[in-house]
Amino acid sequence: MNHGTLITLYKPTTEQVEHLLDLPRLSPVVVAVDNSPAVDEQLHARLRAHGVDVVVNRNRGGIAGAFNAGVQFLIDRGCDVFFIFDQDSYIPDDYFDRMLEGCAAVGDPRFLVGPRIFNLNFNRDLPLFTVRRWSAQITRINDGAHGLLRCSVIISSGTAISLEAYRELGQFREDFFIDHVDAEYCMRAQAHGVPVCVNADVSLPHELGKPPVRQHWPQVEIFDQSALRHYYAARNCILVARDYWRRYPAMLLINLITLKHVAFVLLHGKEKRTKLKAILCGVTDGLRGRYGRV
Repeated sequence: MNHGTLITLYKPTTEQVEHLLDLPRLSPVVVAVDNSPAVDEQLHARLRAHGVDVVVNRNRGGIAGAFNAGVQFLIDRGCDVFFIFDQDSYIPDDYFDRMLEGCAAVGDPRFLVGPRIFNLNFNRDLPLFTVRRWSAQITRINDGAHGLLRCSVIISSGTAISLEAYRELGQFREDFFIDHVDAEYCMRAQAHGVPVCVNADVSLPHELGKPPVRQHWPQVEIFDQSALRHYYAARNCILVARDYWRRYPAMLLINLITLKHVAFVLLHGKEKRTKLKAILCGVTDGLRGRYGRV
């Protein structure tokens, strides 16, 4: 498998840049898709000098647009497996070899394979989320789990996507812009019979958003974010459900995530009124079927 790696950037920190500079040692093709609003020519020159190609995207199409631009770059470079990472993912030296072993074990040239994600914000693995027609299940990954675990939704960071899967499924939905872009793509894969798996033998430490605020009891496993991100999260939950509820009625339960956002804001959030209003606007626009950037 000829693999390549794309990293999405948005105002990266010095530490994140240093980690990125080391990636060409591990992956034959590395492209950074910069979604920052301003072009940092000095940063880009430094990346290119260390073997990291750069695509300037300026947030066109949001995170989905960055994914599409990066994947197209990797296709043009002859890659047939694409690894996607956020800028705050820290990749172990043996990551690609072990993930490619898992990809080869899928038994289908079309696949989406993600690692076991260790959520640094809460010091635990993300659970498996599986949707069938009339049921949805959240399952913890046991310490002794190994091999490929089938599921319905994996987060984008660390995920390997095969060229065959991308050709069948098409591009990421830029009208989602940000939040649940990966959930929509995974549900699209499941609807097309493309395997979606977690490779339990590979762990990727990952910080999901900003570190959580200090929470009194009860804790809510949602990270603090802007009112705009609360809006997109609420709206796009509904849009994913709208797109897939006929095939998977249980997908309507994805909107329970929005209730967690509401609970977090009420219990622990700052600017409660602004953020609750943003969530309400997101729910309203989702019910109206409004897509795109706001």
